[in-house]
Order: sequence, then C-alpha cells, then structure tokens
Amino acid sequence: MKNRLILAFLSIIIIPILAIIVSFLVGAKNIDSQDGDQLHALFNDVEMTIRNYEDSLSDQQLFYTKIVSLLDQYDIHLTIHGQNHELLFDSKEFRPRDESNKLPLDIDTFTIDVQTSQDELWKVEIEANSFRAEPFSAFRDVLQIIFVSLGMGLFTLIVLMVGWVWYITRTVLDPIRSIYQATEEMREGNLDYAIPYKRNDEIGRFIQGFNLMREHLKESYAKQKQYEDSRNVLIASISHDLRTPLSSIKGYVEGLLDGVAKDDEMRERYLKVIHDKSNHLDNLIDDLFEYSKMELEQLPIHKEVVDVNDYFMGMLEKLKFDLNYKEAELEYVLKAPPVQMKLDPKRMRQVIYNLVDNSIQYGSDKIFIQVEQVNKHLIVKVKDNGQGIDDEDLPYIFDSFFRGEKSRSKKHRSGSGLGLSIVHYILKAHHGDIHAESQKGTGSIFTLTLPLNANDFSS
Repeated sequence: MKNRLILAFLSIIIIPILAIIVSFLVGAKNIDSQDGDQLHALFNDVEMTIRNYEDSLSDQQLFYTKIVSLLDQYDIHLTIHGQNHELLFDSKEFRPRDESNKLPLDIDTFTIDVQTSQDELWKVEIEANSFRAEPFSAFRDVLQIIFVSLGMGLFTLIVLMVGWVWYITRTVLDPIRSIYQATEEMREGNLDYAIPYKRNDEIGRFIQGFNLMREHLKESYAKQKQYEDSRNVLIASISHDLRTPLSSIKGYVEGLLDGVAKDDEMRERYLKVIHDKSNHLDNLIDDLFEYSKMELEQLPIHKEVVDVNDYFMGMLEKLKFDLNYKEAELEYVLKAPPVQMKLDPKRMRQVIYNLVDNSIQYGSDKIFIQVEQVNKHLIVKVKDNGQGIDDEDLPYIFDSFFRGEKSRSKKHRSGSGLGLSIVHYILKAHHGDIHAESQKGTGSIFTLTLPLNANDFSS
C-alpha cells in the first residue's frame, strides 16, 4: 500500500512534467530553423532603409512614403529616437496599430541602434503590427507550443488522477467494502461468504488472513456442533445403556425381596445375574469416563520402555486365563525378536482387552493373536470367529457410539459403542494405527501397527 501511494504521488508530479517537456521539444523541432536568420535580415533591412532615407526624415510624410514598403513587407511599426532621446519618427501616426493582433508580454517589440552618416546613434524601436508575417509568426508558434505543452501536461495529470482514483478504489476501497460485507454476513451466521481477492499485496494478505479466520471460525462452530451432537448422543446412550442393566438389577433384587427365589440355587442364579449386570454397568461407566477424557484430549498416556516379548507374553497369558471363565479360547503366537519399545502398558493392555471383549460380545469363542515385527513396525493381529461385520458398517466401527449389532439381542450383549473409538484414540496417541477386515459370518481381523523407532515414542 505504501509503495503504491508513493508511486501515485511521484507519477502525478513527474509524468505531467515529462509530458510538458516532450510536447514542447516535439513542437519546437517543427519550428523553422531559419527564424533567427529572418529576424537578423529584418534588422539589416530596417537599418539599411533608415540610412538610405535619413535625409528625408525632416519631412516625416516623405520619410513614411519612402519606408512604407518595408513596413508592409514585415507588417511592422517603427519609432525612431534621436541621440538626445527626442522622437524623430513614429509610423503609428500614419497607420494606427491593430491592437487586437498584439501579442502578449511585448515579445513582438525589438530595439536596435542605427549609426547615421552624421555619426549619430539613433534608437530604432521595431514593433510588430501582427503575428502573421515573418519572422514574428515564429513567436506565435512558440506560444502555441507552450499552450499545447501545458494542455498536454494538464490532460496527463487529469488522466493519472482519474486512473489512480479508479485503481485505488478497485484495489483498496472495494476490498474494504467486501470485508465490511463479509463481517455483516458473519454476524448473520453465514460463514461461507469468502472474499474474492487474488492480489498478493497488503490488502490481499489481510483478506487471506480474514478468510483463514473465517475458515477457522467455521471449523470451530462445526466442531462445537459436533460436540453438542456427541453430547446429545452421549446423554441418550447413557439413558438407554444404564437403564437396561439397572432395570434388570432392580427386577432381580425385587424378586429376592419378594421371596421369588425359594431355594439356594435360584438365589445364587439371581445373585449371579445381579453381579453380571453390575459388571456391565461398571464397564459402561468406565467407557463413558474414558470417552469424556478422550473428548477433552485429557486421556493420560504414560509411556515407558518395555521388552516386547515379556510384555505381551505376560499380558496374553493372563488374558488366556481370564477367558476360561467366559467360555472362550485364546491362542497366540509371538514372532517378535527381543526388542524394546516405548508404550503405555496400561493403555495397550486396554486396547487388547477391548478388542477381545468386543469379539466375545459378538459371538466369538475362539480368538487368535499374533505379534510380529515387520520392518520397523510391530504388528499385532487379533482374529476371531464371531459373526463378522457388515460391509456397510465396516468404515464406521471406530466412530463413537457406533454399534454394528443394531438388534441388541440377548445373545449379544450391547456395549456402549465407545470401545473401538477409545482403541483408535490410544493407538493414534502411540503414533500407530488400526485396520479392520471382516466377512459376515466368518469373523474379523483387527491389525494394529506400532512404530518401533524410539524417536516416534516421545512422552
């Protein structure tokens, strides 16, 4: 902006001056170069004529008749002053001057000295009667060139001023109006109103920043709406998911209080169901608590260096023992070399347990886990023989509150829909990833990829 204003200021001053100079030089070049010689010839003719007829000057009428041809030739007036400044002759007494043809600034009047035969020095004033005859027409041409040059300069100045006003209006005022319009649109809630401006100047960078701010604000509003939608879904899910096991617990407790369970075997079955539903409630509350911390990006990740084989061996052996109580079988294979890596043992155990629980929840009774190193990555595959995932559901299984089993059948206990999204979050926090493959009726394979490079596992 500053450079443009300086350029505008300098151009408005310099270019009109250059236009005046160029116009004057072009016009002056067209003036006859012999004008100086013609003026010198005029002086010589006047001097010669006065000398020739100086004896007749005592009779001014006679002298006038002698020099009238000279006066007509050059269309001039002559005034002669003697040595003592006395007026000897004035041709205007015989032919008055046409004042309408008088040139400005008296540039058409010259004075020369004439030496008479009596060695007297007369002052002769030569005055043009008009600017039509040579050499005085040159002065007219000079004046015309001056006026044309000034006119060209003035015209150039006007054109530059109009051009700069148009340019500044287009590049400064119009964008400012667009910015004002955009602020009004944003105030009305329209965050899709982009300001079109392609120049990479101060205004352009300001508008780019304004559009970037608008995009960030739009993303912020979208994220806020997403949080609000998630909150609504969370409230609805809490209401439904907590009500179902609570209702069961309440029903069985009322049965115990009413004496429906009349023997020890029935009371034990009631208590087992109450315990099972209580564990389900506990898992739901844990998932919701983990999800709330995940949404706030406050889910703690505490990494430490572990030996891959020792860590997974201990975790999978304990998991295999726990699955015996759930009537499920776990097999695993460790192909990873004895390497160390940095991870959060608690969160990685949560990942494996969530995947295994998810498999059991959807009908699997045999689970196979394989741990191996491929290049600079640790690959963990969790394979089950459950009911599988529909093709249309597969892209969304890591979304929060998504449930592939929509029927909520008694056979497959419904979860919170948060387990896989928490798994995905934990792996991303470890700079890893998870991928799912599944065919309906044949089971699923979840593949976890974790980098072994210690630089990728900064705490």
